[in-house]
Amino acid sequence: MINNNQQFLIQHEDFNNNFIFPSVKNIDSQQVISLYENFKKILPHSQKYSKDIKVRKNLSNILDEFDVLFFDAFGVINIGDKLIPRIIETLNAARDKGICVIILTNGATYCSEKKINQFYNLGLEFSYDEIISSRDVTERFLSIHLKPSKIGVLGNKDEKLNIKNSLTIDLIKDIELFDEVDSFIFLGSSSWDSDFQDLLKDSLTSNPRPFFVSNPDIVAPHKDFFSIEPGYFSLKLINEGINLPLWFGKPFSTIFEMALEKVQFITGSSIDMSRIGMVGDTLHTDILGANSIGIKSILMTKYGLLRNQNIASCIKKTGIIPDYLIEGP
Repeated sequence: MINNNQQFLIQHEDFNNNFIFPSVKNIDSQQVISLYENFKKILPHSQKYSKDIKVRKNLSNILDEFDVLFFDAFGVINIGDKLIPRIIETLNAARDKGICVIILTNGATYCSEKKINQFYNLGLEFSYDEIISSRDVTERFLSIHLKPSKIGVLGNKDEKLNIKNSLTIDLIKDIELFDEVDSFIFLGSSSWDSDFQDLLKDSLTSNPRPFFVSNPDIVAPHKDFFSIEPGYFSLKLINEGINLPLWFGKPFSTIFEMALEKVQFITGSSIDMSRIGMVGDTLHTDILGANSIGIKSILMTKYGLLRNQNIASCIKKTGIIPDYLIEGP
């Protein structure tokens, strides 16, 4: 098959061949950190050179230092179908102070409209301008840069992706078409299994093609476990020799660039980057992403990936240094 999208270079990287991938069963925070660290050279580089960390009890204690706050979802706003304690009060306080609030989520299985409805069912009200998902970024980027083609979509739980001039095919429903598409988009992994993983690996091995990953997260925190996300399966493919994907969620720049454009649209003016903060629970996505784009990073530790961990040890191990360290909202 002729690849219709040669503008996306097929690149490979060598990694530690002795690295042992953690099992998807009972994966823990330290294994997730080690997995990110093994593949760190494909992640963005930090622009933060200071090692200073301001430690505060809660986000509510530092609201006056920001004009804009970006929030991660899982681990910061909610854990599964439960809200983080005091998040409603803190969001309301931020809005009362005139702070522009935007959710930046790597969740890509649903469109932003459905995410707004999901938040509403949890007791939170967000407008369409207040949420950006990596799915939104994927649709916009590929509508601009991808030549007309057939795109295989993996892990979609919504209507078809809105990518201009291209045909999107749900490969979970039409597995016989794996070898017929010009590229792949990985949105979610709730229905993913080893059979789908092998199909994707075999198809990309026999015919290397552009591979787009909307959700770079390795895991997402729930009350008593971590769900395995597309980042885990994508890194496993890379470790087995598959070409590097193009990523669209945090920590990569496209989602932050879209968020900064949204801020300018909402406020009608440019905002001092030092007055913009990213609130997240994961060093390698939320915090590294903020540090690499040049905004302030705020690590929330009590509820997400790093709950019950030695935070100082995690920061030392990764070298990813947040500007602020807080427990909760």
